[in-house]
This record gives sequence, structure tokens and C-alpha cells, in this order.
Amino acid sequence: MKLFSDSFLDGGALPASGNPQLSWSEVPAGVGSLALLCMDADAASDFFLWSVVDIPPAMSAISADHRMPLRQGLNDFHAVGYHGPLPPPNGTHHYIFRIYALDVPQLTLPPRFTGADVVNAIYGHIVDEAQLIGTYTRTW
Repeated sequence: MKLFSDSFLDGGALPASGNPQLSWSEVPAGVGSLALLCMDADAASDFFLWSVVDIPPAMSAISADHRMPLRQGLNDFHAVGYHGPLPPPNGTHHYIFRIYALDVPQLTLPPRFTGADVVNAIYGHIVDEAQLIGTYTRTW
């Protein structure tokens, strides 16, 4: 699989506001669903900015406005959906966007799930995965 974005290049700067556009390709045949996670690679512990599950395998992108009906979890800022990067003042962090091809059409998750719940639920179901890393520098 491959993951890419019109909003930023791998290793490049994330947009300052809004969620980034994401696209993927080369999803293996027979996949039941896809799951997407975004996490802060430089946080002291796992810190999730976004989790999206039960993405149909025929879907190949999430637009920057992501106004499609997707099953999204709570981010670690305690809100549903994407939360933009927020490193410490005058700091730069790396943000990993990772998409997983899964062998199940739907993950068993509580109604208000978190990124950590997704990590536990996908264990043993991953067929393939791809990632894209963006950076963000907070100058204030």
C-alpha cells in the first residue's frame, strides 16, 4: 500500500489548520476495511490526533473537508475527529499518519472509542499498512 497527500509531502510541514487531504493506493484484494490513525511520534506516550475505522476498501481518499460519513473516534484532546498538531511552544513534532488494510469489514469498538482502542482492535487483523509523516513547528 501507499499513502500520500496533496496537503503535505512525506517528511514535510503539515498545514497549520484543517485536516490534511489523504489518498492511498495499492490496497490488497480481499481486504474487509481500512483504518487510519494519526499520532504524535514525539509525545512522551502514545498520543492520537485522529482515528477513523471501517473505511470501505473501495474508498481511496479522505478530502481536506472530510464531510463524508466516516466512523471517527475520540482524539486525545477529548473530541471526535481530527485535531491538528499542537507541539509544545517553539517545538517541532513529527506526526505519523498510518493506514491499515484489515481482514474484517468492521472493528468491534465501543461507541466512543479512542486511538488506543483502535490499536488493540486491529491486532491480528492487519493485512498491509502504509504511513506518511508530517512535521509541525509551533512558533508561539
